[in-house]
Amino acid sequence: MYMTIQVLSSDLINKIAAGEVIERPASVVKELVENAIDAKSSQISIEIQDAGKKLIRVSDDGVGMSKDEIKLAVERHSTSKITKLDDLFNINTLGFRGEALPSICSVAKVEIQSKAKGEIGEPCHGMAIQIEGGKTKKHEDVGCPEGTSISIKDLFYNVPARKKFLKSNYVEMGHISSLIGKFILSNPQIKFKLISDGKPIYQSSGKGELLDSIASVYGAEIAKQLLKVDSPNVIGYVSKPNISRVDRTYESFFVNGRYIRNALVSSALESCYRTLIPIGRHPIAVLFIKINPAEVDVNVHPAKREVKFLKTREVLDSVSGAVKKTLSSIEIKSENAGFSPFSSEAQWDPQMENLLFDGQQQLQNMTEVEIAVTEVQPLIPIYQYKNTYIVATDGDSLVLIDQHAAHERILFDRLETRTQTQETSQALLVPETLEFSHSEALILEENLEYIISLGFELEVFGKDSFILRAVPSILGKGSARALLEDLELGKEKAREKVWKLIACHGAIKAGDKLETEEINQLIRDLYKTANPLTCPHGRPTMIRFQEKDLEKLFGRI
Repeated sequence: MYMTIQVLSSDLINKIAAGEVIERPASVVKELVENAIDAKSSQISIEIQDAGKKLIRVSDDGVGMSKDEIKLAVERHSTSKITKLDDLFNINTLGFRGEALPSICSVAKVEIQSKAKGEIGEPCHGMAIQIEGGKTKKHEDVGCPEGTSISIKDLFYNVPARKKFLKSNYVEMGHISSLIGKFILSNPQIKFKLISDGKPIYQSSGKGELLDSIASVYGAEIAKQLLKVDSPNVIGYVSKPNISRVDRTYESFFVNGRYIRNALVSSALESCYRTLIPIGRHPIAVLFIKINPAEVDVNVHPAKREVKFLKTREVLDSVSGAVKKTLSSIEIKSENAGFSPFSSEAQWDPQMENLLFDGQQQLQNMTEVEIAVTEVQPLIPIYQYKNTYIVATDGDSLVLIDQHAAHERILFDRLETRTQTQETSQALLVPETLEFSHSEALILEENLEYIISLGFELEVFGKDSFILRAVPSILGKGSARALLEDLELGKEKAREKVWKLIACHGAIKAGDKLETEEINQLIRDLYKTANPLTCPHGRPTMIRFQEKDLEKLFGRI
């Protein structure tokens, strides 16, 4: 069928624009809060009902709008942020396109109340305007405080196809909570308050201290253990090598105050930790990058989530240089459960007490070793090097065992073969109180039933706090808190992946000194597993050297 070209209606144009900018309730919150920040607000309150599907209200004490400006604000491409083309390449504000409010108004019921600072009028001092589906229903004078309050009701009420694709309240509220966390981090001078269904979620001090903001978002325990980054172009905080996470959720980058996602910047940060934290883990970072606005393009994505740099290499070098300088200022120790490396300059000082034969049972030659080796005890341990690697032999080969990887394999196999009737929990003698960041607490509470099925006994205990009464029995001396932080509960709960994680946290760590009998038992248990040569992640548990291998290394053959 032939279709003629025609001009789209303004209503349809706005709905298309909304599709680019307004993806979910968090998109609305983002646009409104950015406008509130640009309005030089010192306090911003965000009220949410039904994860933003029923109500989003953002109120601020900023400069406000005059009666004429309110009417213009809901017109498409109306903005106070840019006036000419060159302004697009020198942007210092967060919102600037003039699409946000009209896009929101086209897919929701909107009420705006605002009063410009210093504006005096009789008998009322502000104005309210109501819009439904892009059409102004009424506007009237009202009494209201200086600043602006915008209420968004029944989001996507007239776009049911978009509404049905929204996720659960837990997921949508998670996006909003994460977003407000970024705003708190990037604006320590603003007092933020986030309330969801009458429950306070975040409340920052607004005192201008970045570390206070980090404590509000990530918790005081994390904030206490961060290192300050202070260079001409990059400032902020990064984690010590003993603190890391399984994903990049805790990496936050801000360019000229705007939160960005940039894989290259993230890689520049992580390159500084390459030899300091285990593969597959990521540091915590809150970094602010200062750059000439003319050298960064923030107009490459409709929702302004990504940026392009004119001098990318310089930006990346600034980030890595600042972080490396910070990390080099601390002494790295090896006492943190295998998460800190050994110093590359450390001298090997063999301690005789690490030799595993006592004076009564010392084996004098390989013949005696061969006799001692049995099907039950396939290797005889000789030495524990750096309390991490076990040197052993079977009388023919020299074997190096990674004690952590070996124990991981043992625990993983036990989890795989465990039956429902076997004990899965170990009660704590004294229950622990655990505090988490709000985003972590939200995920834990949503997945509490699943967490209990793993062997935890965990219950909610106040705002963002939990009481821990029991842990999975296989966790041993491992940290329950660290395991809960690493579970990635918001993602697919693949059984094998969870078992690998539990085995990793429960396993003996690098740096743990073992007694001779503990090492013997480790070797015996390893050889009983289905695959004793690799850990669950695929790393080797042992490396074997035959006599000919050593002869090659020493140039004998």
